[in-house]
Amino acid sequence: MATQTRAKSRESQNTTNKEENERTCGKCDGGFDKEDKAVLCDICGFWYHLTCANVDRDLYTAIQRFGHNGSGDLPWRCRVCKTFAAQMFSEMMNMKQNQMKIEKSMNEIKEKVNNNERDIREIRMERQGNREEMETITQGAAAEIQDKFIQEIREIKDRIDSMETQPAVGKISEDIQKEINVAVQREKRKNRIVINGLTAAEDTYEEVWGKVEQLLQKFTIPPSDIVQVVRLNDRRYVSVELHRNETKAKLLKRSKELKETTQYTNIYIRADLTYAQRMEGKQLREEMRKRLNSGETNLKIIRGKLVKVLDSTGPPQDTSTQQSGQPRFRGETA
Repeated sequence: MATQTRAKSRESQNTTNKEENERTCGKCDGGFDKEDKAVLCDICGFWYHLTCANVDRDLYTAIQRFGHNGSGDLPWRCRVCKTFAAQMFSEMMNMKQNQMKIEKSMNEIKEKVNNNERDIREIRMERQGNREEMETITQGAAAEIQDKFIQEIREIKDRIDSMETQPAVGKISEDIQKEINVAVQREKRKNRIVINGLTAAEDTYEEVWGKVEQLLQKFTIPPSDIVQVVRLNDRRYVSVELHRNETKAKLLKRSKELKETTQYTNIYIRADLTYAQRMEGKQLREEMRKRLNSGETNLKIIRGKLVKVLDSTGPPQDTSTQQSGQPRFRGETA
């Protein structure tokens, strides 16, 4: 029995260690060593290095004591989630105000219904006191009040039906969570590029890093501008994060110069895009191909739009039916 208990304890510990090893930073995608300190966002559930989250030691100590690992009185949210939490709070406040208005209208209707019932009771009492005199009057009045009562009931039902069609808070929260995930992914990729064909499957990490440094020096980009180099699941592709977005833009703009070299003629550089951005680019290229096949000329994709270049000096005209927030670059595939 004692042996089984110790085995289960070791199994539980191994599972915990595995989960900790699989954690990655929500900002830089880097892993965590045992000595690394990190904070957990209470909304999106991503872990962040203290430097990536701009959390100093004093705040980290307070979060450890009163945050998710302590009493739970001090929540912490990453920068992206703070924005969307404010949006969700605004949506919920609007819903609450609408609900209060509907409840007020319902109370007014209920009051009218009660008044109508009181009128009916008074009419019945008058009929009992002077049946012959009130007989003709009560028949018309009762019919009128009954019609009014039925109309009020219908209005109540319509209002109840409209309340049931109001969007639920849970649905709003789900949509906002999706937007948070999209924003997080785009934020993580804004300074990244993907290089295809530079490395071999058997290359070590040091060899990959060296090849990336050598390639970027062709564009006068020093090694100090590189934040990290990560091999993707397909080991032919390498993700490179740069310190500045300006460096990324410079590199992508000059990437066509690789065709003029012998060493890098089969190397392709593109922006690190999300799946949604790649699909937008694919649709733009399909649209351009169809229009070129139909006889149109001078079509180009510039900064996520399909434009028609009139001449060498005139400005391009936007002819795209679809817009995207990211430019497309040479060598990019969907």
